[in-house]
Amino acid sequence: MDLMIELLVADGLGHHVPKGYIYFAMAFSVAVEMLNLRLRSRKRGRPAPVALHERFTRDGP
Repeated sequence: MDLMIELLVADGLGHHVPKGYIYFAMAFSVAVEMLNLRLRSRKRGRPAPVALHERFTRDGP
């Protein structure tokens, strides 16, 4: 993440930075986050269903 910020700041200050470096860094970070999300969801498993209360009406049950 720091590298992307530094590259964007350098580009903003007029230094030429090939866009491929920026796009690769962004795509790599998205891929790592997607992998983390998948691994976390598999580790936890599916949560138990929520227990609901009986339906309430003004006239009674």
